[in-house]
Amino acid sequence: MNIKNNRMNWGTRVFIGYAAGVCFISYFVIRSMMLSTEMVEPDYYNKELAFNEHIQGVNNARLLINPIIINSNESQIEVIIDSVTAQSMQKGEIHFYNPASEKADKKMTLIPSNGKYIFNKSIFIKGKYYVRVSFEYQQKPFFTEVIIFIK
Repeated sequence: MNIKNNRMNWGTRVFIGYAAGVCFISYFVIRSMMLSTEMVEPDYYNKELAFNEHIQGVNNARLLINPIIINSNESQIEVIIDSVTAQSMQKGEIHFYNPASEKADKKMTLIPSNGKYIFNKSIFIKGKYYVRVSFEYQQKPFFTEVIIFIK
C-alpha cells in the first residue's frame, strides 16, 4: 500500500509566504490611504514666518547693549527700555498674558518715551502672568518675556 506524503514541498511554502507578505503590505497601504491628512493649522506657512520673526526678535533683544528689564514689586510692574531705543521704537506693545483666564489678559501700546513704563498691579487679578514686551526698532523686531506672579 502506498501512503501519500501530506507535506508541502518548499516551492509551495515560498509561494504562500510571498502571498502572505503581499497581502500584509497591501492591507497597510490601503489602510494608510484611507486616513485623513488634514493640517493642524490651515495657514501654517504664515504662522511659521511669524514664529521665525518671533525668534529673531528674541535674539535681537538679547543683543541689546542695555537689555529690557521687567521688575515687579508689591504694588507695580516696571518695564525699562533703554531711553534711546524707547524714543525711536515703532509698533511697541506689552502683553500681560494670564494662561488661566483670557479675560485677565491686558494688552497695552508702548509709545515712544523715556523708556520707563509703570503699571499698577491693582488692574490685574491674582495669578501667573507672562509679561511679553515686543516692539520694532530700526526696522528690526525685538521681543522679551518674563513670568511674574501677582498676589
